[in-house]
Amino acid sequence: MKKIFTLAAAAMLVAGVNAQEVITLDLTNPANPETIEYNEDGSWTETYNDEIPYIEFTPFAFSHVLGGSWGGYYWDGFTVTKSGDNTDWYSVDGNWTAHQWYSITGGGVKTENGEIVADNGVAEADANAPFLVGYYGSDYAGATYEACNLMFNDGEQYEALGVYVTNHTWPYYSYTNGDGFARAFDQEGDYFKLIAHGIDASGDEIGTAEFMLASFNNGQLQAVNQWTWWDLSSLGMVDQINFTMDSSDKGDWGINTAKYFCMDKLQVRVASPTAVEDVDAARTVAGVHYVNMAGQQSEQPFEGVNVVVTRYTDGTTSTTKVVR
Repeated sequence: MKKIFTLAAAAMLVAGVNAQEVITLDLTNPANPETIEYNEDGSWTETYNDEIPYIEFTPFAFSHVLGGSWGGYYWDGFTVTKSGDNTDWYSVDGNWTAHQWYSITGGGVKTENGEIVADNGVAEADANAPFLVGYYGSDYAGATYEACNLMFNDGEQYEALGVYVTNHTWPYYSYTNGDGFARAFDQEGDYFKLIAHGIDASGDEIGTAEFMLASFNNGQLQAVNQWTWWDLSSLGMVDQINFTMDSSDKGDWGINTAKYFCMDKLQVRVASPTAVEDVDAARTVAGVHYVNMAGQQSEQPFEGVNVVVTRYTDGTTSTTKVVR
């Protein structure tokens, strides 16, 4: 039977936390840009605008076109979409690149009067609800940023709780049927997975969590085709979360499976004030400077993405990313 939970109640159910401390991603309330407009196919009109390095839904900031749009022909990181289409477009016109905006569920996570419609960690889909499409541009992994980067635009740390995820249509039909880019999953042990990397204020990885989007075991293909809750609580307190992908289908140029995924209703918990006060009591700030994505330093923040370097009186330093 269908169950309806408020956003806070759903967070309590899956994470066992105080509901008032939970923040849930709301894609209908953007902060930067302040409005999101969609094309006829449901894609965000600014998907190829490389003057928007991060799209923000306070306190969340998702990387967007950090590597440049190559004249409007490329995007990486995250974009917002709003469409109920879940067609196998390769079988229709053989052109997946024209149809990068769809989830296999046929829409985002369904809500009714501000409440998530879900049962046992599986949420219903709504063709009119927006959701995020992530593209893991692995060519950029290992550079000064990760292609699919989530940080917080207030510079604070949060406790990761979880997020609803599902398959994008391109990889789903690709590993189901095969196409001109990748083979079908028909070999024992085949897999396609999403990996979350928790990053602390020093830029160090402090934990990972994995979500299997598809696998072929015991002669059967199992693939996620619903909005499914992914528990991220093992990451703990994070300054950032980087998302990467992996697949058993690889070639000379890396992963063959299309590196797309969909997410919605990300949830985090506010840091405990007591823990912050304890740290602050042991040291005070000696100085702060800012570094932009080009490596330039300043005593004042730059427009766009800043790495904030804080020096303390005990000789230690910390770094965090913020967006202006």
